Amino acid sequence: MVAIFKRLGFSVAEGPEIEDDWHNFGAMNLPEDHPARDMQDTFFITRGNPSGDVLLRTHTSPVQVRVMLDNPPPIRVICRGKVYRNEAISSRSYCVFHQLEGLYIDKNVSFADLKATIFSFARQM
Repeated sequence: MVAIFKRLGFSVAEGPEIEDDWHNFGAMNLPEDHPARDMQDTFFITRGNPSGDVLLRTHTSPVQVRVMLDNPPPIRVICRGKVYRNEAISSRSYCVFHQLEGLYIDKNVSFADLKATIFSFARQM
């Protein structure tokens, strides 16, 4: 998958698997009472810490946040890595899995670009 996206002009970004609350939830506009923040869904390392909650990331979106904070557009990147969710309620799921997300920010980027990217990726996959 990474090789395909590299051929499509994307670079690869990786980030920490242990995240702070702001990068994992706050920057995604997930309010304090959002279900994703529940202890049943998230592996908190420290909760209620005066300097902020620390947790195992639940998605790779915090990597996108870090890329956007550190780099001006245009941005064309995939973010990959392990994510952790406490999904013990289902015997079909496991608490660790891999995720890959894409981020493409530039002038004149449209839904047609997204459609073409997904189509090209699917065909090559």
